[in-house]
Amino acid sequence: MYANAETFPALPAALARIPAPGPARRSKIGPCALQARELDRFNGLLAELGRPDPLAGDQIVTAARDLYDPRLGDIQSPCISVRLAHAAPLDQFVLDEGWAPAGQALAAARAVLAYLRRPDDLIPDWVPQVGRLDDAIVVDVAWSRIGDELAGYRDFCRLRLLESRLRGEPPGRFRFGRGEWIEARRAESGLREHQRQVLSSSYLPAPASRFRVH
Repeated sequence: MYANAETFPALPAALARIPAPGPARRSKIGPCALQARELDRFNGLLAELGRPDPLAGDQIVTAARDLYDPRLGDIQSPCISVRLAHAAPLDQFVLDEGWAPAGQALAAARAVLAYLRRPDDLIPDWVPQVGRLDDAIVVDVAWSRIGDELAGYRDFCRLRLLESRLRGEPPGRFRFGRGEWIEARRAESGLREHQRQVLSSSYLPAPASRFRVH
């Protein structure tokens, strides 16, 4: 239905590099050491969401160090905050019976939500600036499965709210599902095309063509 056109600030390049063989050189992010069991569980989730290769602890620690800037206090990097902001509607997304997520999106959304809500995730959320780097990585990996559906859902909510205002009834008091959303999109697209044609044309009669008297 939608092209997945979301553009996020890039995550640190360390997450894409293949780590060198041998023991990990780094294991601590701020005062916290990555736990092997949690790293295994984290990689299991990433594999479930479609990432083919596991992340080494050294990659994650290096990425966190690349992002950390002591001048910024507790301010998150945009590459983290933007991903979390785009994932914010997931709560409503999985519960909205009108939308009914398609394909693998529902399972992926539930897996992401479960991780975001965990109090014992890989990097404690309270670590300044980078405490939610692991959450951002999960959202990033899942985006190919949930991004299109979330974009569609945001538009669904917009048109459902517009229909609610036109009816003078709150959402939920009238039927509005995927089928009604598709019809509303078609109607909106038709209206825009009509407006475009009106703006590019004139209601005045066309001028007469030139003629000659022989």
